[in-house]
Amino acid sequence: MSEQPPKKWPCADGYLLNHSAGLPPTTSSQDLQNSLYGPWTAEDGDVWSHWLDAIYGFRVELAAILGSTPGLVCPQLSVSAALTQILGSLTPAANRNRLLISEKAFPSLGFVFQQLERRGYEVVMVPRALDTQDANEWRPFLDERVHCVLITHVHSNTGECHDIPSLATAARDIGAISIVDVAQSIGIREVDARHWGADFIIGSCIKWLCGGSGAAFLWVSEERLDECEPIDVGWFSHADPFEFDIHSFAYAPDALRFWGGTPSVSPAIIAAHSIASLREVGMASIREQNQVLTELLIAGLPERAVVSPRTWAHRGGSVVVQLGEKQAGFIKRLREADVKFDVRREGIRLSPHFYNTKADIERVLGCQ
Repeated sequence: MSEQPPKKWPCADGYLLNHSAGLPPTTSSQDLQNSLYGPWTAEDGDVWSHWLDAIYGFRVELAAILGSTPGLVCPQLSVSAALTQILGSLTPAANRNRLLISEKAFPSLGFVFQQLERRGYEVVMVPRALDTQDANEWRPFLDERVHCVLITHVHSNTGECHDIPSLATAARDIGAISIVDVAQSIGIREVDARHWGADFIIGSCIKWLCGGSGAAFLWVSEERLDECEPIDVGWFSHADPFEFDIHSFAYAPDALRFWGGTPSVSPAIIAAHSIASLREVGMASIREQNQVLTELLIAGLPERAVVSPRTWAHRGGSVVVQLGEKQAGFIKRLREADVKFDVRREGIRLSPHFYNTKADIERVLGCQ
């Protein structure tokens, strides 16, 4: 493991908040300057042509990470916006009004579900006390009344990583749609849209993809695409955005039917540059560095202090630490050592990326 910051990235220097906001490449600001402001001074004067090309580049980069094609990817402003778009685009059968989600899921997704109760849906939550990594724990909640199963790939507060193919299959077996939240996993765990068997994938680029805020997305399977008729539409949801006939609307033939009105350009530019830069490093190498560093961290902590799964196969990129009565002192010493982390009720969250080094982990362990 190198003790020097990798090319195009700043020195992490104790930064272990990658589960919250990954560090962007040092070249991001110049790329944004060129791609966002450059078109205004281009000889052709066609600003939107350049910007739309940049957004398409964002879709291309995401598709490469997802193992899919750009036509199945649509930019979104947030994960909850993507979930709202999906649920608003499908009409469930009369006897299917249940929305199933784990109580450990990110609250924003639960908030979206709860608002839909006004439209006759019933929200059912798999209790926090159950082991959601065990597909059998979901089965009592899966029946013909379920319209949608929301599956979190990696839980943000525990680091638990789920077997998506088995849960997506369980949803499909009862005729329900499956939506997978990859916000806390994409970029550090493999996301395989082609082979997971999920109907939809939603996520964002702010965390392990180092892409800043506002660059969220949704992916839709080819099998579900034609069924989707979003309500929240705009001229960029149109098959021909530049037709400009107020009496004529036709859904875009691909995932852009979920796009809506005039898009935000800068988040897509920033995220596309970050993803392309990470792909230069190599996604397998990034995962390997995280595995090495998290295992080093876990090995140096008391066994009972590790809330996250101890095996990397069952864990996301974070290690969650709970030292009980020693927790407050540990937090104080981490802050004094200028370690960047955060705390949730489950414990301290520490998340090394590929640009972190052994020295960052040793700094944490020295605070015990």
